[in-house]
Amino acid sequence: MLNASDTSSPFNPLNFDLNSPFTLSTTNSDSPRSNQDIYNNIQCKSIIKIDDDATLLFDFIILPNGYIIAESSNIIRLWDPTCTKCLREYIGHSNRVWNIKLLTASDRMLSCSADRTIKVWNFWTAECLASLESHTDWVGKIEVNESFIISCSDDCTIKIWDLNNYKLIKTITGHNHYVQCMMFINSNTLVSGSADRTLKLWNLFTGECSATLIGHTNWIFCLTVLLTGEIVSGSLDNTIKIWDIKSQKCIRTLMGHKDEITCLEVNKNNCIISSSKDRTIRIWCPLSGECISILTGHIDYVLKLKVLNSGEIVSGSCDKTLRIWQ
Repeated sequence: MLNASDTSSPFNPLNFDLNSPFTLSTTNSDSPRSNQDIYNNIQCKSIIKIDDDATLLFDFIILPNGYIIAESSNIIRLWDPTCTKCLREYIGHSNRVWNIKLLTASDRMLSCSADRTIKVWNFWTAECLASLESHTDWVGKIEVNESFIISCSDDCTIKIWDLNNYKLIKTITGHNHYVQCMMFINSNTLVSGSADRTLKLWNLFTGECSATLIGHTNWIFCLTVLLTGEIVSGSLDNTIKIWDIKSQKCIRTLMGHKDEITCLEVNKNNCIISSSKDRTIRIWCPLSGECISILTGHIDYVLKLKVLNSGEIVSGSCDKTLRIWQ
């Protein structure tokens, strides 16, 4: 693990540890406020403009010191906190990068692309350590746990790779259209969402599908899991659905967005945060299904959300801005 005391690191002047908590907060959050007060008073505290015509903010990572990693077409760029100076480029993909993962327990970063590959990078040197090749169409999402890299693709498959030697372990089939998203339920189970309008639960070790959840009327584009264990799915049908795993039923449908759902997150209060092509971010109570806050300000599609350890929400948009909400 690398840290700020490692003087051999070429990145040492930035002075941070990859394992330190993500935070941008500079305000005192110790004063008690009710959840309703918090959500009624969320405001955009900062706007960061990315000075890069190729960046659409399909994905981004905010480092503990405020430095930002973002896709720029087929390149990944590391920016200073103001996003006016590019400090490093990760060059190797031949088509647009869709998803980026930083492995905080090591010095590696992963990315997947429309070039059909997953690449492993040395975070500090930008050297490409490996290129994982087996998919026959765009690779849109990757997930990582302590043992595996999981990838899903427009070739309708999910692939499991060894995190240490990068070899392909298993190919999972069952969806009959693009696999758009996936997420770990636990160490044994994965949930995936597809353009075939279904969610599927998979046993990671056998590759068998244990359940198929049906209810959306258009592509399922994004997923998250509540702290209480329910699956949350977002769709191009403009709705968000909450699913009970045991009954395999939809227990609630959240309606309010006027366009396709692009990203879902859950905060420490177990509230659902959603973004949409309608240019808004919404915060929902999962128990009542009520929308308790609508955040506006972006002037183009909102494509990505991150919830920081500080509780702040960061949204990324095709308007080439990151907005920080508190």
